[in-house]
Amino acid sequence: MDKVIFNKKKHLYRLVKEDGEKIDLVSVTQLLKKHGILPDYSNVDEHVLQAKAERGRVVHEELENYVKTGEIGFTGELEQFITQCALWQLKPQRSEFIVINDEIAGTVDVAGVVGENELPFIADYKTTATLHKHAVAWQLSLYAYLDTENIYEKFYAIHFPDAETCKIIELQPIPIEKIEKLLECERNCELYQEETLELSFQDSEKVVAIQTELKRLDIQKKQLEQQENELKEYLISKMQETGFKLIDNDLFRITYTAPYPKETLDITRLKKEQPDIVRNYIKKTLAKPSVRITLK
Repeated sequence: MDKVIFNKKKHLYRLVKEDGEKIDLVSVTQLLKKHGILPDYSNVDEHVLQAKAERGRVVHEELENYVKTGEIGFTGELEQFITQCALWQLKPQRSEFIVINDEIAGTVDVAGVVGENELPFIADYKTTATLHKHAVAWQLSLYAYLDTENIYEKFYAIHFPDAETCKIIELQPIPIEKIEKLLECERNCELYQEETLELSFQDSEKVVAIQTELKRLDIQKKQLEQQENELKEYLISKMQETGFKLIDNDLFRITYTAPYPKETLDITRLKKEQPDIVRNYIKKTLAKPSVRITLK
């Protein structure tokens, strides 16, 4: 009977066939890294990587023990995991099990059923600050491809950006055609090319950083605008009360404008009652190309 030997320290898989033949397998992580699907951490300081890897190891081991034995550990990540599983109706049943074929192998973090209908799910734990959903979708899809005994209907990334946070994110699996194309490229010693545009890790980080800062500034802008509106209401009341229409000093100039009749065009009503007239005055121009960025 075939069996697989996994060297956890070196993250190496070896398939031992029934006749004694030994086959070294490519891990899912190695495969995805080789073909540029996983993020590149080569520019990150080695000590930082080691610290993050150690945290990931501790969290993985504690979650594995909890799923297999029900043992409650000491990390905040486990506490948050239990809470989120209850909210999402996730029922973990298997943890840290190996899936293989004659070419590649991988270790699934957790699998089980979800919801009232108990749909089978597969999930991967991530303790990185940023979650790379596309890479995790590939990882889970390869695991599901290798696990020929089960059919998974739900794919999740379980993200622990810090000890106090656990986010469960549903992912769309990679189509089987793309998986088989990746494996064919690996057999032919060719690099797999994504059919859709994917940004580099550095560009992705830049997008997130800029959008996060813009969101922070937008919140600050709205808070300042609220304060400005309150100040203007106070000044209007004060100037109406005193009769002064001008405040002029070395720092600023404030002018009071009394209420006056104002005319505006009711474009909605005009479009409804006189659509032919509106069409005669529509001006068509070519809009500039643009993109919409939405953080997830």
